Amino acid sequence: MDWRDEYKRKLVSADEAMKLVQRDDLVVISIAGPRVLPAALFKRGQELGGIDLRLCAPLMDPGWLREGWEKEFRIEFELFIGDFARPAQDEGRSTYLPNLFSLNFKDHDQRPDEARPIDVFLAAVTPPDEDGYVQFGAHHWNKRSYIRRARKSIVEVDPGLRPVFGDNKLHVSEIDRFVEVPAVQITRGLVDAWLRRVEDEARRVEYLSVVDELEDDLDRLIVVGPVMTRLPPQQVRRLLGLAEPPEVARTIAGHVSEILPDGATIQIGAGEPSMYLARAGAFDNKLDLGLHTEMVAGGVPKLVEAGVINGKRKTLHPGKAVAVAWSGSDAEDLRIVTNNPKFEVHDPEYVLDVRTIARNDNFYSLNNGLSVDLTGQINSESVFGHRLINGSGGQPEFQIGAALSRGGRAITLLPSTALEGAVSRIVGQHEPGAMITVPRFFADTIITEYGIARLWGKNHRQRANELIAVAHPEFRPGLRKDAASLLGA
Repeated sequence: MDWRDEYKRKLVSADEAMKLVQRDDLVVISIAGPRVLPAALFKRGQELGGIDLRLCAPLMDPGWLREGWEKEFRIEFELFIGDFARPAQDEGRSTYLPNLFSLNFKDHDQRPDEARPIDVFLAAVTPPDEDGYVQFGAHHWNKRSYIRRARKSIVEVDPGLRPVFGDNKLHVSEIDRFVEVPAVQITRGLVDAWLRRVEDEARRVEYLSVVDELEDDLDRLIVVGPVMTRLPPQQVRRLLGLAEPPEVARTIAGHVSEILPDGATIQIGAGEPSMYLARAGAFDNKLDLGLHTEMVAGGVPKLVEAGVINGKRKTLHPGKAVAVAWSGSDAEDLRIVTNNPKFEVHDPEYVLDVRTIARNDNFYSLNNGLSVDLTGQINSESVFGHRLINGSGGQPEFQIGAALSRGGRAITLLPSTALEGAVSRIVGQHEPGAMITVPRFFADTIITEYGIARLWGKNHRQRANELIAVAHPEFRPGLRKDAASLLGA
């Protein structure tokens, strides 16, 4: 069958496509998911009376994250929860699936008798090319991986998705249903309609101020689009590249610059302060950097265009900036990435495999922590003990891969305090229930605004001294007492 005929045969409405979903199915929507299909799935879930729903860092909610829908939508988050969905986790209306990008499908591929089948997967794709292949745009993530393992797949065909280079295509024959949707056209009228939904006048004024900062470049709103008013205004400004790096981030960026050699291949994690590194000058005046990362921070694609990141010394994929997704980019970054052969996306089970990461000599991972104890245990997932606010993402794999890389270094970044200086992020012991993202035997280098703590090869007492030296001065006396009590230091 000609692929065009097959495509037409599989082309249906969103409601018709959802008939593939049956009661008690496991339905998965990955990070940076579709725009239109979730509403149709919400309707279908109500009709069926119950489905299992797996999400990752969702930025929209057709209703299932709200209280009262727990029986119809049994939600689990994988890899990352995110700000938008955190209330559902805080209130006990969801659970969390601990896994890794690189090993996400080990049970499906190697232990199928133990694996829960993936019944239906939802995603967005570009229109087919002349050979009948679609791709997932700049926000590739693990969508292709899921489709190849799901029993059924439903995709919305979005002409607004940006085509990118890399190993990221699927043929029409590999997908079960297509639903065509219009591209989002950002106009001032559309933005005003979004703002009218905000009931709080003061908050509406904050959003309006963000829009005014864009002047006539409303296309930049494609980064947050219709979910803009569901995010804190300051987060919207950060996502759009409008927020200036805070002083603490600039200081941390200076320490990163001090320790990062020319020719290193880097990875940058999600969140603060790593998201500010490029714009805070961490890579200024560096030569021949490479990029092998899960996602990026705003300004990184601009560094590729400027030649700061050129991959000349990379031992794997030389000359290419490699990512799982170009999420984290601002709108100008995305324009640079689109159809640019310097940039590639690949599946996460390849990019984040510690064996792949370690093949990059001089690999430097740059990730964030929430707290570090005096032995070097790193928590990047929970606060107040057991309160899970995010997830591991790709941090464990990059930490281990950087440690295994010849000449590599695994760096954890964090401000010295939290809650406006009320608590130290360097702690004697983590609170009961805290999630340990990186065990102490993989801890390497910790950076705060007060300097660089080098932990590798040091015993517990030596580590405590290194970490106390980069803690906030107000908390150092208490930490010394903790060290003496816990470690005999």
